[in-house]
Amino acid sequence: MNSNIQQFDGAYEALIKIVGTENVTREEYDLICYEKDFSLSLTARKFMPDFAIHVRTTRQASEVIKLANRYKIPIVPRGGGTNPWGGVIPANGGIVIDMRKMDRILKVDRENGTVAVQAGVVIWNLVKHLEKYGVFVADKPESWFAATIGARTQTNGTGYYNSKYGRFIDQIVCLEVVLPTGEVIKTDPPKVYDPGSGYDLTRLFSNAEGTLGIITEVTLRIRPLPEHRVVEVLEFPTYKDAVKAVVAIRDSGLVPETIETMDGKRYDRSLHAVYIDSQEPYHPSRVSVLRKPPPEIANDAGVMVIAFAGAKKLAVTQVELVHEIYQKCGGKLVPDWCQEALLASKEAYPHNPAPHDSTLMGKPFKYALGTTIPLERATEVFQTYLKLVDKYNVESRGIEAIYGAPDFHATICAQIYVDERNKTEVQIARKLIDEVHHLVIGLGGSIGGHGGLGMMRIRYVKNQRGTALELARKMKRLLDPNNIMNPGKKLKIKIREG
Repeated sequence: MNSNIQQFDGAYEALIKIVGTENVTREEYDLICYEKDFSLSLTARKFMPDFAIHVRTTRQASEVIKLANRYKIPIVPRGGGTNPWGGVIPANGGIVIDMRKMDRILKVDRENGTVAVQAGVVIWNLVKHLEKYGVFVADKPESWFAATIGARTQTNGTGYYNSKYGRFIDQIVCLEVVLPTGEVIKTDPPKVYDPGSGYDLTRLFSNAEGTLGIITEVTLRIRPLPEHRVVEVLEFPTYKDAVKAVVAIRDSGLVPETIETMDGKRYDRSLHAVYIDSQEPYHPSRVSVLRKPPPEIANDAGVMVIAFAGAKKLAVTQVELVHEIYQKCGGKLVPDWCQEALLASKEAYPHNPAPHDSTLMGKPFKYALGTTIPLERATEVFQTYLKLVDKYNVESRGIEAIYGAPDFHATICAQIYVDERNKTEVQIARKLIDEVHHLVIGLGGSIGGHGGLGMMRIRYVKNQRGTALELARKMKRLLDPNNIMNPGKKLKIKIREG
């Protein structure tokens, strides 16, 4: 928070004129809500904004950006606050623009297969709305109960449907963006994605983490809901066996809607998230309950979740073919009640009133890894991660990977339990995170595979991008000459005077 807040009195009054008194605050008890996201705190310092505002229209967002340029005040656009890497932390104070009141679903165009929405629409709400039309957007992140479309666009994370349809960026047709100068642009024709007619501005502004402008509207592809969907959960002797099965499935030409692997520990934690001891009272709002203890499974075992969807005959045939593949790799179906519990844990996680595993551990879990690597390197990363967990004596929540189209690259996510009040634990966590990210870079992977870079991973960018980094800095200076757009994210930059 800026210690000389009085100098911003003029800005405060101007913000009120733009968005109204009820949509602006500079009270500490309001601002404290915006000093964190889901990331691990690497410092005791608090990053509190000077103002927090809500906008409802693109015009308001444009006027706020123009004002911020006049006063040289940083701007941080924020959605649901679920980012695991510090992407929406106001590192330099300034104005947090809470986008969640821009929550209108503007148009469902079934004929052209698109839906246009404002950036603050929550993914879950869009999914439920589209079900009435018999269509869906091919994206389902773990955070879909809270994550917004605009924030999802800015970070391009992974999701349930990646294996068949690609990442979120592959679902985008067109964006409306407010540039750092306040100018408003559309990146492509509203009905068809066509980068051939010019530079690919849609992909430029997607995954920019709010550093190149504010996304206010997004047009997405929609698809008919599949006639039939088959989901199976398989257990393998080792994680390596599960990855071998993924390679065989890729090489077979089968097209799963999703394919995900996890180790035995992650599987066990997921089942315990919905397990209620027989002595505990039943809670009616539970999505599902597991009344008997989950079966024991080795920590280094492999578990696969695979789904096929489409015409019933096609989906069933692919399932029959995949059975032959996983049996050759030592796989077997888990009991039906375990499959039901695992899938329920994914649905229940965001609002399950029963004790979550973080509560049971006495400390929250935070992301240690969210990176993308070539499929053939997945086992190596898994094994090295386990060695690092042992080396630093931290408690891991396990590891999982989602395999994305078109080449089945692996986006690997792992979490560890960290008490952020304990400086020693935080320092140890940071050392582990550093080692595993340098490993990924050395294997030719991408450090930003899940959730962008935020504040936490910006220190790895130079090793990842090399000489191309200076070109990115030049582009940032050109579009955002005053460096007001989410400074301290994506890349480090100094604004040159004169």
